[in-house]
Amino acid sequence: MWSSAGLPDMAMSALVKEQIQGITPLAISIIPPKKFAVAVQPDQISMFSYEQAVAVTPLQISVLSDVQRRALDIVLGSSENRAVDIRGRSLGLTLTHSAQCLILVLLMLLTVLF
Repeated sequence: MWSSAGLPDMAMSALVKEQIQGITPLAISIIPPKKFAVAVQPDQISMFSYEQAVAVTPLQISVLSDVQRRALDIVLGSSENRAVDIRGRSLGLTLTHSAQCLILVLLMLLTVLF
């Protein structure tokens, strides 16, 4: 049972974004680490608010899978600037230049060259 929310593991793993957003940071912090790792899926962790993510304790983090940790890191803003598929595959760098930026650079180069 998810002691802080009063939900069985199966019910917790089926929660949707609106329900996850209603869980208080305190409730998250008092969930036993092994229960947290089993009951909360990476896609659910990615729906945490910053405050909920900060409430995850070091002991809870220590039992998370790599994919769960990456989802938590993304919420906390400490990802490695890479998009991560919830299944754990890297989708490459997410930093890109806008089309306007590229056009501006090309115009600047043309101005300098001619």
